[in-house]
Amino acid sequence: MAFSLTSMFRRSDRKRVLTDLMKFDDHLLRDIGLTRGDLAAMRSSRHRTTPSRGHE
Repeated sequence: MAFSLTSMFRRSDRKRVLTDLMKFDDHLLRDIGLTRGDLAAMRSSRHRTTPSRGHE
């Protein structure tokens, strides 16, 4: 049961963070090393994805 609750909280936190990140403009996302495509991939994936590194 503990694993289920932990997973549920992680999914909830992840969803909230992704929702907040979607509010950022493209310039700010680029500053923190993300793109809209990264956010879309994270939202559709259950696995961790690696952010874009093109701006470095």
